[in-house]
Amino acid sequence: MLEKNKISSFFDDFLIGTTHSYIDLHIHTNASDGLIDTEFLKEFLKDTPHLISVTDHNNIESNVALYESGAINIVPGIEVGCHDGFEFLIYFKEIKDLIDFYIKNVEPFKYRNKIARTKQSYDYYLKEARRYDSFISIPHIAGMAQKNYLKNKDYIHQITTKVDAIETYNHTLSKKRNFVASRIRKSKDKFATFGSDAHIKKEIISFYNYQNNNFNKSFYLRKNLYHLASIIGLFGKHLHHFLDLH
Repeated sequence: MLEKNKISSFFDDFLIGTTHSYIDLHIHTNASDGLIDTEFLKEFLKDTPHLISVTDHNNIESNVALYESGAINIVPGIEVGCHDGFEFLIYFKEIKDLIDFYIKNVEPFKYRNKIARTKQSYDYYLKEARRYDSFISIPHIAGMAQKNYLKNKDYIHQITTKVDAIETYNHTLSKKRNFVASRIRKSKDKFATFGSDAHIKKEIISFYNYQNNNFNKSFYLRKNLYHLASIIGLFGKHLHHFLDLH
């Protein structure tokens, strides 16, 4: 269930139009570890009232490219990875602030062979993001394996007091895991964000169908198959990136 009534007014300036059939604040492209290109996004969204943010891992190339193409309803954003694997979704009111934040605080600290991590800590990014008109959300707080911060980050409840929102629906996760995220959001009295966390095109389409109640009994089976395909594709891309640097 998407908590659209819990979206912050921070995003109001990007909401051109009164109805939005596709809201997605967590998308990955081929600028980081995704397989989605910006041309696909522009074509898919051209007749679809939307609000999106491309939040690549430690990269802003696709977000900036969409902005410079004249695309509307695009929130400047990035998914920043910390040295221990913790991640933040950070959104900005201005594209110039996203670019400045990236140049000063992300690019100098990127690993050559770790797409989703940097050499900085979570407290560093909390501090630096607040120098801008920004909005910070914790993604997949009850995710899988190392992305289940409730299980493997003993400082998680300290961080929840310092962010603006918690991602309460991630399309790659199960109902149970998203329910846990929603429960945490309510207990901490935070805003909500939600997104596809898409890395392949079919995940974008699947999340669109979910938002518009355009699915049948086989929907969740296909959703899981798409995510499996995404994992396989991402493993290959991460491996290729690693080998290219050695």
